[in-house]
Amino acid sequence: MRYLGLFVLLCGFLTSATTRVTLYQGGFAYVEEERVLDLQGEKVAVIFGLPATVIPESLSWEGIDVLNWQLVMPQVGLESLIGKEVLVSYAGRTARGTLVSLQGGLILQTQEGYLFIPQYESVFSSAQPDLTGLPDLKLHLSAAPETEKIVLRYLVRDLSWEAAYIGIYSGDKLSLWGNAVLRNRCGVDFYGVKVDLVAGEVFGPKEAGAFRTEVKALAVAPAPEVSPLAEYHRYSLPGTVDIPQGETVVEYLPETQVKVEEVYRFAYGSILFVLRFTNTTGLPLPAGTIRVFGEGAFLGQGEIGHTPLDKEVELPLGVAFDLTGERIQTEYTRLAKDRYREGYRILVHSAKEKPVTVEVIEEMRGEWRILHSSLPYEVLDAHRVLFRLPVPPQGEATVEYTVEYTY
Repeated sequence: MRYLGLFVLLCGFLTSATTRVTLYQGGFAYVEEERVLDLQGEKVAVIFGLPATVIPESLSWEGIDVLNWQLVMPQVGLESLIGKEVLVSYAGRTARGTLVSLQGGLILQTQEGYLFIPQYESVFSSAQPDLTGLPDLKLHLSAAPETEKIVLRYLVRDLSWEAAYIGIYSGDKLSLWGNAVLRNRCGVDFYGVKVDLVAGEVFGPKEAGAFRTEVKALAVAPAPEVSPLAEYHRYSLPGTVDIPQGETVVEYLPETQVKVEEVYRFAYGSILFVLRFTNTTGLPLPAGTIRVFGEGAFLGQGEIGHTPLDKEVELPLGVAFDLTGERIQTEYTRLAKDRYREGYRILVHSAKEKPVTVEVIEEMRGEWRILHSSLPYEVLDAHRVLFRLPVPPQGEATVEYTVEYTY
């Protein structure tokens, strides 16, 4: 097993061993962590450095009684130097004083008075500016706290995961393993935390935009424990995990083999190459992308939805090179105001040296009835039928049918 991490410049971090992060596929996470209160009075406390994308209305705590609270957004960069002594270079001169405002330029309080500098070249300060931009939580308490440590819980955007699978195709077998891509854009790094991955359609806050990353290697972790969670599945990663900002990839589905079937399917003028298999991996498969390799090459990729155990999966990988098809309308008759008769011919050409069977799926409209067909067909649902068309080596085959529609 392996981790592959992607990271950017760190803006903040959390290291509590009791922190648990539950990641969802919808662009958000639930965090439960132990935090230390910074007491600023008998009934006022501050918790520093929450994630930049914390959802304020989701905040809750355990261990204190709170009358009211607020998120305090910090001053960042030059704003964090307001009230500090700075040295400013401008127009070939320098000035030293206390920075009091950035409105329309710099305003310094000097020994001679207030100096307004509309344009400047550089600002020097011995005080360290705040570069994190992380909000603080200010709590007004009903009584002095009995402990400085509390349990803090909240939802946060831009901290999520998605499933990404690797498949190696050989013969009638697909060796399959799953990676969990952990995405952290919330402004805070989480180190040594317990991680749960939740798969399923959970309604929640939306994910924000793009994020640039660089590659960094991380540690190895064993496979997760899978358990039900309401209408979803939870994958609990063993041990602890680091989730720095950027992307961390952890292998969570151990390599397993499934039996696959090659399928050719005529659709919209092309014949697709499809792999079909049943989920016999031993785990439910969360929705994600499967990238398939074989014979030293990349064969294609496809998306799967949330797939329970023993459910069939179809994975379109690309367009078959040696098979071509065309759909020809052979009849169109209006029988009445809302009734029509149509005829179709589907012709498939093969350059392959072996016989194949092409699945032809036809869409039906309104209330329909097939009057005649040159091959047996299977009704897939209220609006689709399936013909299985045998095609000889280096030859061609045809299926024809006539259908009546009522709208």
